[in-house]
This record gives sequence, structure tokens and C-alpha cells, in this order.
Amino acid sequence: MDPKEFEELLSQYRKIKDNCVDERLKFYKERVESKRHAAERSRTAILLLSLVIPIVANLDFTIPWLSTGIIVSIMSLLIAFLSGLGELHQWQHTWQEYSKAIVQIEALIGSWEIEVAGARQLSQPKEISDKLAKATHALLESVEQIVLIEMRAFFATTPKAPSAQQDVSEGRP
Repeated sequence: MDPKEFEELLSQYRKIKDNCVDERLKFYKERVESKRHAAERSRTAILLLSLVIPIVANLDFTIPWLSTGIIVSIMSLLIAFLSGLGELHQWQHTWQEYSKAIVQIEALIGSWEIEVAGARQLSQPKEISDKLAKATHALLESVEQIVLIEMRAFFATTPKAPSAQQDVSEGRP
């Protein structure tokens, strides 16, 4: 098979890869940095507020309406709020899962490219088509598994309110 025919055949499989795999990879890449930044910023803010509370508690303010107790209470509420936001949005966990998915998908694309290079060495159109189809199918299945695992991990750690069924099974009205 000449190179032009090969490229025409490959374009069909590359289009599938681009639409199904590259779009998934793009999803993770577009979002991973915002999750990382949110996780880092919220944890840094919690740390700083926690470290400053003992200092503020020992200060003596002369402003009548602003006592150290009020400031410490506000700082404690901010820590609780940031901690709650972190749990609700799962920034740390999501960042880790997205990063892992990116590495795995990029490795799978690399393996697919190796299979494509191997198909270039074949001479029979049927063998080439079979090899490309098999490689593309394996790529799609593997990426789908990565996405499903990431989604399961996300929803497994999502905070849930107790359902009515749980309340009944635990003896609560």
C-alpha cells in the first residue's frame, strides 16, 4: 500500500481517536490546573488562618466593638467554611484523579501511535485495516475505562446527605 492510501485509511481511525480520545484528554487538561490551584489556595488559607489564630488571641485591641474573641471567631468560621468548600468541591481529589487520567490517556495514545507505526510496515490493506481497527478499538475501550474509574472515584467521595431509606434502615424516622 502506498503512503497516500495508508494516510487515507489512517485518517478514518485518527478522526475517531480525535473525536473520542483527544476530547476526553482536552477535558481533563482544561480543568486540572484550576483544581490544583483551588486545592493549594484553600489549604494555604486554612494553614495561615490556623497559624494566626493564637497570635490574634493574645493581642489586646482597644477598639470597643472589635474584640479578639470576635476576630478569633470569624477566623474559625473562615477555616470551617474553607474546609467545607474543599470537601464539597473535592479539589485535591479531583486534581489527583484528573492528573492520573491525563498521564494514562497520553500513554495510551502513545501506544496507539506505536501500533500505527507498526501498521505502516504491513503491505496488505486488509492487515493494515485490521491492525488499525484493533488498535483504535483498544484505545477507545481503555480510555473509557479510565473515565469510568475516575467518575466512580469522584462520586464515591462526594459527600452525600442521608437518604430516607438509610434513616429507616438505621431505625430513625
